[in-house]
Amino acid sequence: MNHTWKIYDLKRTIADGVVTEITYACESQLSGSGTRKIGELEVVGSMEDTDFIPYEDLTQDDVLGWVDSNVDKTVFETENSASIASDIIARAAITESNGTPW
Repeated sequence: MNHTWKIYDLKRTIADGVVTEITYACESQLSGSGTRKIGELEVVGSMEDTDFIPYEDLTQDDVLGWVDSNVDKTVFETENSASIASDIIARAAITESNGTPW
């Protein structure tokens, strides 16, 4: 199972560039089947924080670090794995098909 974590969007205050919400996802793939689970994380901070990073200097790795520190990634990965396993089992149970050979 391959799990890839991504940042989809950031909400910030325009005046100071402080990020207030992160939309993230865990995208999972196995044997041609895939799924994703999206979550949102509210964050609190200010420009005065010692580890503050200006919005324009943020990288996906910076924000993924915030997600790693605040989200139980195992829950997302387990749910995606179960969903893909169900899909694979359902496809394997198909015994008939419609169509023509040409």
